[in-house]
Amino acid sequence: MTFLSILPTLTPLLAEAPASTQAPAGSGPFTVVMMTFVLLIVMWFLIVLPKKSQDKQAQKLIDSIKINDKVMTTAGIIGTVTSLDKDGGEVVLRVDDATGTKIRFAIGAICFVFNKEAAKEAKEAAKDKQTKKK
Repeated sequence: MTFLSILPTLTPLLAEAPASTQAPAGSGPFTVVMMTFVLLIVMWFLIVLPKKSQDKQAQKLIDSIKINDKVMTTAGIIGTVTSLDKDGGEVVLRVDDATGTKIRFAIGAICFVFNKEAAKEAKEAAKDKQTKKK
């Protein structure tokens, strides 16, 4: 039995299907506008707000940089800040103490500051946790 031999028997059944006289629910122009509005709100929360938060954190990091801070760049280069020009947007890092090699970077390339005070506090907190467990 092939499809072509069944087709004449199916044609009357398909022809008797009632035609829809009503428009589907929610197909008006107002629904399209509302869906667009909802999509824009979702995009705002998923893209714009996290980006603003990252920008604030990056600016806070740049503002906290001082001379003699140990920092890491986005390329993974670790060095000590020897010169800082926040207005010009440049920072000079000493990357090798033995040879005194220095590299000039854009200040926006700094992605992490190794904070000695925070490291000491973290070590003290870890020691406190160990002594409390004992």
